[in-house]
Amino acid sequence: MRARFAFFLAAALSCLGALPAWAHPHVWVNMRSTLLFDASGNLTGVKQDWTFDEAFTAFALQGFPKDASGNYAKEVLAPLAEVNVTSLKEFDYFVRGKTPKAKIAFKDPTDYSLTFANDTLTLHFVLPVEKPVPAKGTLSFDVYDPTYFVSFEFAEKDPVAMQSAPAGCAFTVTSPDQPQSMQIDESFFTNLTSSSTYGAQYADKIQLKCPQ
Repeated sequence: MRARFAFFLAAALSCLGALPAWAHPHVWVNMRSTLLFDASGNLTGVKQDWTFDEAFTAFALQGFPKDASGNYAKEVLAPLAEVNVTSLKEFDYFVRGKTPKAKIAFKDPTDYSLTFANDTLTLHFVLPVEKPVPAKGTLSFDVYDPTYFVSFEFAEKDPVAMQSAPAGCAFTVTSPDQPQSMQIDESFFTNLTSSSTYGAQYADKIQLKCPQ
């Protein structure tokens, strides 16, 4: 199970078989992010909602039984959700946060689950920060896969939200143009690792500005 569904890693690529160079990336994610704050105005975490493309959804759900309503029961999807989030630890869960002076450290995800609707899977999880971060000045967040196996793109409607944010905080969202095709040999991508920087050029960015 773990090898089969560690889909962000090379195992999934091998399951999908040999693909031409222009096919990279292989998984597409439409996402929404919610910045979470406590009563003191500190950032406490980032909630992520990632909806996968229909092709990957069909691949991931092979062999899983539907219930009488044509959906997948919560207990069926729960083990798959756990495998998904645990397989992302090496990649820092594809989320990088920074203050003007330092990186924002995150703990392991909480409140993770998978839902199925409109022929697609959506992974939900919260990334808590290790220590609450004062929401003062500028905070930034990048979401990307360093190996570019997975392509992220913010949802067109309501891509980012804030929960219990201090008065005066506002954010901007930046999404880079994704290439229509890539004439790069697949061996280049298979040699990329979680410490690679290639995928950073395709990072979706959130910049949060709050009063000093």
